[in-house]
Amino acid sequence: MDGKVIAITGGAQGIGLETAKLLVSRGAKVSVADLDEAKLASAQEQFKTIGKQDSVRFQKLNVAEPKRVDGWIKDTVQWGGQLDAAVNAAGINCSESGQPTLAETSDERWDVLLETNLSGMFYCLRSELNNIKDGGSIVCISSVQGLMGFPTSAAYAATKHGVIGLVRSAAKENGERNVRVNAVAPGAIDTKMVLEKDRNDIRTPIKRIGKPEEVANLIAFLLSEEAGFITGATYSIDGGWAC
Repeated sequence: MDGKVIAITGGAQGIGLETAKLLVSRGAKVSVADLDEAKLASAQEQFKTIGKQDSVRFQKLNVAEPKRVDGWIKDTVQWGGQLDAAVNAAGINCSESGQPTLAETSDERWDVLLETNLSGMFYCLRSELNNIKDGGSIVCISSVQGLMGFPTSAAYAATKHGVIGLVRSAAKENGERNVRVNAVAPGAIDTKMVLEKDRNDIRTPIKRIGKPEEVANLIAFLLSEEAGFITGATYSIDGGWAC
């Protein structure tokens, strides 16, 4: 990753933050975007503590605003001189407002999930593909719910299925440039998006929830030249949930 310039959405928390830390430790320069200002400030302090503040830039960003997404990518290229790779980890699940069935899902809930998780992913992918160097690599975070149907989670599952559709299409469109686009589908990972009941009700063959660092390792592999013949793929990291 030495000298690579990598853009990461949702990069101030959870999987995105652990990925940023790992990539910087391997010599990359990372442009972190996140909507949460407090988390951005905390992440900035963490990189200062380990003496890596010059390898990271931070920017507040709502991925659902396409002009701001384009501006962030432009700023990233100006800062780093190029764009070699990207990780699209921004996403929401609205679990704090309950878990309605499809029949109970409001228009507002549907719209906000679609806006961030799918439209936001589209805006980021579009901007990244228009700026990334030939031979670059992009990883988009889907979910185990992008591979399976889940009760009381229809809207979220639909957005995560949609991410995989975007990834597969982008991979086929950009192969001639040797630009690879892949998805990662995490299961229950130890982040704020995991409900407490899921922490205590482990049904996977591996009897624990996953660690953000484990997902970061998979993402780093997919960004690397070791994964040079992998594109359009979706990698599950879920303790065997979807197998």
